[in-house]
Amino acid sequence: MNRQIAGMLVGLCVLSGCGADTQTVSQKSVKPNQTSGNASQNLETQSDTTTKNGAQTEESAKSNQQVSQNPSTVDGATAKKAEEFFVQSMESLKQRKLGNSVQILTTAINVNPHESKYYFHRGSIWADLKQDANAIVDLTKAIEMSPKNAQYYHTRGLFFATRGGGELAIKDFTKALELKPDDHQAFNNRGLLFATSGKLKEARADFEQVLRVQPDSLDAMNNLGFALMNLNEFDKAIETLNEVIKREPKYLNAYDNRGLAWQKQKEFAKAAEDFTTAITLSPQNLKFYQQRMVVYEKMKQPKKARADASKISWLQNLAVINERITKSPKDVDFVIERAQFYLKSDMRDEAMQDYAKIVELTQDTGRGYYIRGALYLEENKLDRCIQECSRAITIQPNPEAYSIRGDAFMKRGDIEHALRDFERAKRIDGIVAKAYLMRSKSFKKQGELKKAAEDFERAVAIDPSLGPAKLNKEKTTAKPVIRPIN
Repeated sequence: MNRQIAGMLVGLCVLSGCGADTQTVSQKSVKPNQTSGNASQNLETQSDTTTKNGAQTEESAKSNQQVSQNPSTVDGATAKKAEEFFVQSMESLKQRKLGNSVQILTTAINVNPHESKYYFHRGSIWADLKQDANAIVDLTKAIEMSPKNAQYYHTRGLFFATRGGGELAIKDFTKALELKPDDHQAFNNRGLLFATSGKLKEARADFEQVLRVQPDSLDAMNNLGFALMNLNEFDKAIETLNEVIKREPKYLNAYDNRGLAWQKQKEFAKAAEDFTTAITLSPQNLKFYQQRMVVYEKMKQPKKARADASKISWLQNLAVINERITKSPKDVDFVIERAQFYLKSDMRDEAMQDYAKIVELTQDTGRGYYIRGALYLEENKLDRCIQECSRAITIQPNPEAYSIRGDAFMKRGDIEHALRDFERAKRIDGIVAKAYLMRSKSFKKQGELKKAAEDFERAVAIDPSLGPAKLNKEKTTAKPVIRPIN
């Protein structure tokens, strides 16, 4: 098999929250060997699903209905033609064109409705596309046509497991094991479901069976450690988890599980050490801070506990922003909010990644460039600020871009260019008044008293605190006239 519901395997890892207590403990599913290497890709973002949901359902129903209308066998030429369509669909699938692959598979089924693998693969794609009704119909049809295929049961079990159908998934994994007793993947995945439902002895037996077949499976070893911990066999649990960490010092979940085991034994210092290592490996994982905070409280270390509480609050705020971005990924204001949130936390690298995203999202208006220019202005990187604002203005002249660039020129002492940009921005404020006052003084030094008087009066008109209401006529050649700023 080329795939086996690759997208859903990610969901199966969510079963990590297994255990008798409320603390989620990360477990990894053992992925089928045939699963594509892109199992972690989020298939919900695919844009090639051109057919409507109703049309998809009708498509499946139509092709399935033809099974009963056609004879049980097809001639060699027809079978060959259907197989050609199947190969095309797999090529389309490799290109992540899921909707197109479904359509081609439907054509293959229409040509030869008696080949179970066509239904199986189409059902897998339906699952990736979150078309659950279509997926279960096709996967079940494949099983009915090939009831001795362990792989089909295993895959449908994964489907049920990621859709909250734990008991149904266990039945399918059990059936897969009846047909293929050495399927360590089915043992591990069934063990995960047993663990999440509190059947820890059954989970332990399954994980131990995985290790009989695959002695080097760190995932199964970690899962076994979790089961042993929750069976209160702490020494065996810690021994098992020690072995995982010895073989893979960066195995995050083993530190998490061992920390919980130490905590249950009231070895709080050791638990804190393991949770700290977990935080080092995954610094934005809220759960690890929560667990360490509890341990610090047990250790009577309120200062450290408060620090973790503060970090937890920070992560929760970040999670809220991330959720907004997930729901509206093209909303620039949400990305700006996160960038500013990172900057306040001295996480400039993360902030700059968001600023790059803002530039990408606003290529048509150039807004992202002057937003990033404002950051450079704040950091006193004046040349970078001017460069960014100039890029924005080239794309689309914008008062804000002129205003920010004017501030950069002002800071650099280039009053002439600053005032030119302020005028284009139609901006009037204290900074602009100061710029006119500075240019007035410059004109006065050059002996251009009329221009000096004009700029001075402009400055005073904007900000009366900069000078008297009337100019000293003796210091000017004529009474200036305040002209509008164009």
